[in-house]
Amino acid sequence: MSTTTGTMGRVRAGDGPSGVQRFAWGSLVLTLTTIVMGAVVRATHSGDGCGRFWPACEGRLVFPGTDDVSRLIEFSHRMISGVNLIAVAILVVLVFRAFASGHPARRASAWTMGFLLFEAGLGAVIVLYGWVAHDRSAARQVSVPLHLVNTFLLTAAFTYTVWTVRGGLPPVLRGSRALVRPIAALAVLLLLIAASGATTSLADTLFRSESLAEGFRADFSQESELLVRLRVLHPFLAVGGGALLVWFAYRHLDEAERRGRPWPPRLLAGGVVAQAMLGVVHIALLTPLVTGLAHLAIAQVLWVAFVFLALTLLEPERAGRAI
Repeated sequence: MSTTTGTMGRVRAGDGPSGVQRFAWGSLVLTLTTIVMGAVVRATHSGDGCGRFWPACEGRLVFPGTDDVSRLIEFSHRMISGVNLIAVAILVVLVFRAFASGHPARRASAWTMGFLLFEAGLGAVIVLYGWVAHDRSAARQVSVPLHLVNTFLLTAAFTYTVWTVRGGLPPVLRGSRALVRPIAALAVLLLLIAASGATTSLADTLFRSESLAEGFRADFSQESELLVRLRVLHPFLAVGGGALLVWFAYRHLDEAERRGRPWPPRLLAGGVVAQAMLGVVHIALLTPLVTGLAHLAIAQVLWVAFVFLALTLLEPERAGRAI
């Protein structure tokens, strides 16, 4: 694809420099890794590993030598989060240097930084108020799904950044109601599934069951905590939403192929099936850490594929190469 450049060689249209493209992809992968690492902190009750200090750990900015596994896990998460923040800051600088004023990549990278800063701020509040480890407060029950939903918004902004850096055009919303409405509805549904999944995961962490039978009884017992009884929502939302996603992916597969990007609908459909199977295994094994982390990682990848598919379908018609 040809490009035109303005003052100081900044890109006005078309693909950005290959180095910026690779850095954007790498930063997205780092962000997904950081999100999964955050789940390790929650699942291992390590959120209070550094005490009620932030960003310092027990009042120190360097790792306080210790054999405390919780502290090691929490400190490691903070370090990778810091590296992630630096990487995104560098990406924003690279994008603003590579693209001219008004280019969508600039806005996309700025939104990405905004969501990342909000994510860091929310994490700080959670630590400083002690909504971690074994805390069962209502505030924690609200903050955990909010935290995860924001990661999805962050990932969406990041995906759009990658899209624009690689030459994708901004979506056209006017005159596209037949596409915009189902895409918006599915996006909201996916966020609800994510929020319910976070609630379920927190319930599994705080209220462990020794057997499947015990877990099912707790789900439907009026004596159980509300958080536990809410667990039943996630499977129903996930199955229904997954079926709609597969339908949407196959419905628009031909159009995605025509536009040279067949991988998003294929990944979306195949990933939903894999995610459903993993969900069953996760429950059958009494929600171990490994399958829980894989479940979260696949959910984030599916979200990236969905955003790419939406951008593909809403992109103005033009002759372009695959992204």
